[in-house]
Amino acid sequence: MAGGKMKPVVKEIFLLRFVACLGIVLMHSVTLVLDIYDIEENTVFFVLTSLQLALMFGTPIFIFISEFVIAYSYSDELPKRFYKKRFSYIFLPFIFIGIVDAVLHSININSIDFEKKVLLNFFEGDFHGYFIIIIFQFYFLHPLFVKFIVSKYPAYKVIITACLLNFVYLAFFNFFDPFKYLYFLPYIEVEWTVLNKMPFPAWIAYFVVAYYCGKNYEQFIALLHRFRYVLPSICLLMLGVLLASQWSGLITEVHSKRIDVIFYTLSVAFLLFFIASKIRNMPKLIIFISRYSFGIYLLHPLFNIMLKSFFTKYIDVLSASIVIVSTFLISTVCSICVTYLLNKWKFGPYLVGQVHAKEKATSNKIRASKTKQLVNHR
Repeated sequence: MAGGKMKPVVKEIFLLRFVACLGIVLMHSVTLVLDIYDIEENTVFFVLTSLQLALMFGTPIFIFISEFVIAYSYSDELPKRFYKKRFSYIFLPFIFIGIVDAVLHSININSIDFEKKVLLNFFEGDFHGYFIIIIFQFYFLHPLFVKFIVSKYPAYKVIITACLLNFVYLAFFNFFDPFKYLYFLPYIEVEWTVLNKMPFPAWIAYFVVAYYCGKNYEQFIALLHRFRYVLPSICLLMLGVLLASQWSGLITEVHSKRIDVIFYTLSVAFLLFFIASKIRNMPKLIIFISRYSFGIYLLHPLFNIMLKSFFTKYIDVLSASIVIVSTFLISTVCSICVTYLLNKWKFGPYLVGQVHAKEKATSNKIRASKTKQLVNHR
């Protein structure tokens, strides 16, 4: 497969993109409501914050998907135009959306200057596009990982090491108080925030696990089928740990850079893979949203900024639930429409990314046969 065409996409990826994408949009819709409504720490606050936490798998799953697809599609080495295509259709949209985000914030929030917001966006990851910087780190890390790690060490040792590294790295940021011990450093808050989310060690577990799952796809699916009865329980257990650590006060910040999000995200990804493997024909809506997932991810927060200004004027007459549902639907539909229209223009994909092609999924019969053989041999 070196430098050749990609294999047909595995159909499970459609469901993962669908859930991760819409999960992020819903999570940001809930965040918008918590920002504009003066919700005290009552039952509503508890429910909405718990929902936010339950949806924190979104961004990490996109990182998982990215490496899974690369490991599955390219057996030996990356194709010649790999980096060029991703620079054109992923990094350039990052630049464009970062500028648009700065414009909207400078218009809607008087205290933020456009120039300052641009610098914050690109050098401190102060907008949702920071995810792309993480993805690009793994694009460059991938060939080094394959050459120097995969060929020399057993998979289980690499996976355990990556998970431990990820856990320890985030634990430092979750529990160490920089304002108490590093107060003498200038701009400590900015430095702390950047180091918490931007360097690849903060996400390394998703990359490594995804690599081995994609590289050994049939064995991975067979393993999920062997443990199919415990997958939902593990997922619920991890969610329980996540919520318990939040409401006990152990970890109180609501974001995806928490140690308890690591294993929760992986349990969600595995459960979704298993569910998708049982679906004979993936619903057209799931495939459609999957195709537009990158555009939705990039654009929906921009619509949220505008919707926030609008809904703030009507908080006395609109309930929180109506605002959440309205924001979710409007930002999703508008993002799809803008992505569709811009992809009709020659330069549009450089601004919002390409719409995923109508990918051909792997043959169910072939995959099912391989999976059955692998299960029977275990």
